[in-house]
Amino acid sequence: MASRLPLLLALAGSAVLFLAIAFVYVLVIGAIFFGGIEFTGGSVDAAASVPSIPSLI
Repeated sequence: MASRLPLLLALAGSAVLFLAIAFVYVLVIGAIFFGGIEFTGGSVDAAASVPSIPSLI
């Protein structure tokens, strides 16, 4: 059993790493689909929020 312990620890560590990466992917994809992250229209929204300089004419 002692010779299997490093193998079991390596497998457990790999599984935890895989689950952590998969969890981050699920969070990012969920945020994209449910509106938490918006990749389009950001510069247009930022430009629209800046008040325009009134003309003096």
